[in-house]
Amino acid sequence: MKEIGIYRLDVGSCNGCDIEVLSALAPRFGLAKLGVKFVDEPSEASVLLVTGVPTVKMREPLKQVYEKLRDPKLVVAVGACALAGEAFEDSYSIDGMTDEVIRVNVYVPGCPPSPQAIVGALAEALGIKPKVWSAPQGFRGYPQVDAEKCTGCGACEQVCPTRAIELIDGEEKRTVKFKYEKCISCATCEEACPEDAIEMAAERPPPTRDRKAIGTSVEVGLAKCLDCGTPFVPSRQLRALSDRIVSNVGEYKALRDEIERAASICAKCRGEIENLRKAKVLLLELTEALS
Repeated sequence: MKEIGIYRLDVGSCNGCDIEVLSALAPRFGLAKLGVKFVDEPSEASVLLVTGVPTVKMREPLKQVYEKLRDPKLVVAVGACALAGEAFEDSYSIDGMTDEVIRVNVYVPGCPPSPQAIVGALAEALGIKPKVWSAPQGFRGYPQVDAEKCTGCGACEQVCPTRAIELIDGEEKRTVKFKYEKCISCATCEEACPEDAIEMAAERPPPTRDRKAIGTSVEVGLAKCLDCGTPFVPSRQLRALSDRIVSNVGEYKALRDEIERAASICAKCRGEIENLRKAKVLLLELTEALS
């Protein structure tokens, strides 16, 4: 069997993915069984393995290396940086993602992806059926969302360090979108979720040929402002808010309807004189309920 050459190029990484690439060379991962070997010159390779997000100074070298590859010029982008820039996306030294510089055949999500995932991606690029490795006990993969528990409050979006979570408000619904190409599996969203609606999946994300196709999302209905009628907050969030208030302070149970009404007015309308008066009355009632 003729060996296939692989050339590795770091275009701007923290070296986390490079360490995993080196780990993938261990015999137990079976890379040699795929009929591939790492080479020192791009002209000896037909597969390019890219780690990191292209810096300004590495854009041209990346193009030059790609041009030197043998046909069919297969490219595997390894890690969240190579997929979407991750935390470095808006850095002054970054000028576009890997697939904006050269064509990418297979993406390996993760920060960093495991050696098993890297070998699986190489097999995918070469059209070989890869061995499937189960994730070890306690493995932290990607966030999975319980659509029944999620209130769309946005706490997860607020704490995500790589902006892998996005809130999209429509006319009637809010979409909470989890973009796995940016996810670093830090589990911050899981810890921040007040409803325990997020759990990190104990499985490795598979390689993909479309980086923007990986992810998940949840839709929740938006409640309208009682004054102006503008949709502004998920109705589930309003209910969860009043549930938590009356659960923690039993004396407020009789005032639940008033609390929900106050929360159902958008920030703009809360500044109206009449609403300010109602808010003060509610505060007095809440104070008296505790006395």
